[in-house]
Amino acid sequence: MLRPRPVPLHAFARSRHNPARRKVPPIGKLALLWAEYAGWRLVRPPAAPAPALRAALPPLLAELASLEDAALDARLAGPRPRAEQILTAAGARPFAEALEVVRRAMGFALRDNQIDCALSLLSGDCVELRTGEGKTLAAGLAALVAARAGVSCHVVTVNDYLARRDRELIAPIAARMRLSSSVLLQELQDDERRAAYDADIVYGANKSFVFDHLRDRREAQSRPGSIPRQTGQAFAICDEADSVMIDDATVPMILSEIVGEVPENDLQLFRTLDGFAAGLEPGAGRVRDANGSWRLTLAGLRALEAAAEHWPHPVARTDEIVALAEKALAARWQFRRGDAYVLREGKVEMIDQSTGRLMPDRRWEFGLQQMVEMAAGAEPSAENRTVAQVTQQSFFRQYRLLSGLTGTARECRPEFWSIYRLPVRRIAPHAPLRLIDQGTRVFPRAAEKWRHVADRAEAMAATRAVLIGVNDVTETEALAAVFAARGRTIAVLDAMSEADEAALIAEAGRQGSITLATHLAGRGTDIALDPEVRAAGGLHVIIASAMVSSRLERQFYGRAGRAGDPGSYERAISLEDRNLQEGAQPLDRRLLRLMLWLPLAGLRPWALGQLQAGRDRRARRLRRITLLREQDLVRQVGYR
Repeated sequence: MLRPRPVPLHAFARSRHNPARRKVPPIGKLALLWAEYAGWRLVRPPAAPAPALRAALPPLLAELASLEDAALDARLAGPRPRAEQILTAAGARPFAEALEVVRRAMGFALRDNQIDCALSLLSGDCVELRTGEGKTLAAGLAALVAARAGVSCHVVTVNDYLARRDRELIAPIAARMRLSSSVLLQELQDDERRAAYDADIVYGANKSFVFDHLRDRREAQSRPGSIPRQTGQAFAICDEADSVMIDDATVPMILSEIVGEVPENDLQLFRTLDGFAAGLEPGAGRVRDANGSWRLTLAGLRALEAAAEHWPHPVARTDEIVALAEKALAARWQFRRGDAYVLREGKVEMIDQSTGRLMPDRRWEFGLQQMVEMAAGAEPSAENRTVAQVTQQSFFRQYRLLSGLTGTARECRPEFWSIYRLPVRRIAPHAPLRLIDQGTRVFPRAAEKWRHVADRAEAMAATRAVLIGVNDVTETEALAAVFAARGRTIAVLDAMSEADEAALIAEAGRQGSITLATHLAGRGTDIALDPEVRAAGGLHVIIASAMVSSRLERQFYGRAGRAGDPGSYERAISLEDRNLQEGAQPLDRRLLRLMLWLPLAGLRPWALGQLQAGRDRRARRLRRITLLREQDLVRQVGYR
């Protein structure tokens, strides 16, 4: 079996004019397919790293625990370790000192599996550690140890909320170790961003790091002598690695600038195409392809050809009109309000499909953006021109050392290896899982399902706390209306209320609380339970819609049964759920939906898993195509 190539830590100098970055070699299509379908199976799972260091820790920790604060601070003021020695026996003392500072700051010692997780991160592995096992502190420990050895460390997560929260946890610990820390937030100005990158440990959302990289590259080309924001890419720890490096990599990150108002003849063509798309019947004029995208049928193409003869725009009688018409189909029938975007203050804002969060700085390509706005009843926005782009796969491979951690890595092992050369190491939880699966209920109609979910939530909330998971804003509105009709007030956490996330999560573990949430509550959310809730059986999670991926589902019900707490979960789905309607080809979908409806309990999870696996395969294919297309652009025209 292949042995993963070890990449040692190295204290690269931080420099804006000579940043430390790895040159990213292109990946051939055949090599990529081989690694994804077969090569990853030949990789030997990573062994527990740094055995000599682990063996030396217990006596050192006992010695440090006996020191007064002043004596410990004197040790921390001593010479810093060398980065190359961190994972050897010589690294045991600085590692133990970091553990002791964490223990005194938090009031408890980190567990063995958290220490193992930190060591694996420093070794360049992707770690799977079950939700609730303390990944935030494990990542923080790795960052503290690396930063003390002079390694510039970026801790990457999925959004500003988690980045701010995690940095606030680590900041006082870092300060005592004479290390600086910062957080990249969307609202920071350029000078503030430069100051943030000068810190030893930088927390931020993946989009913040990627777009700052694109802005620096753009300004280097257009304004020679400008001061970059970033100081290099030495070491990255990607928290929620499957979300950051897999789910969010379906489309390239594009930096654009406003060119000007859209010409009136283009707007008129977009309006005409929107009307044309609105009039096409499914199955007759339009049909879904293997990726779930709407395409014109032969009859639809003939209708377009006949209609376009009378359109004055010069594009109307070229092949380009077909691509524009299919963009109109996507705008009208694929990108739904409440799922793909929301309308806020008269403007369309995209929703991140993997996290449920708003992405106000993201736009679709020209034409599609304007037709989505027309379909939503918003004013078409100005024309933007792409000035720089990069896939997340290429960006993260630029780090000299890359590692990741998540509670749901095993399904992504092929991609972690084929693209990032990251082997996955699973670390056992510290306590047996006390999470009870209460089964799956299937309903023919969505209305019946919503009534059942409301009944179950109210019954469970009599003694416990309840978290209900759905896919999008549309579903939160439908279920919230059922509770409102009963006179029941519940908390709703979705793209429209994410500003209140911290307050809503703080109340979600109280007895009698019912929290309805999209995927916002599925990543990094730690719901603290009241003692009476824990005594009554813990948090109860209801998965109230067929979710796109089994990983998203696992993340969601992983909010219960954390850190050895009791908990339970159940699924309630209907045959009208959108992800069952669109989860497979027509014949396969009918067969799998029939299996869901049959009263055979063991068959239902299998059928649902098959639908989700089909979606995962299509998403993986799109990510592969995106990466290969970017490499072609770079090779042909140097377009990055």
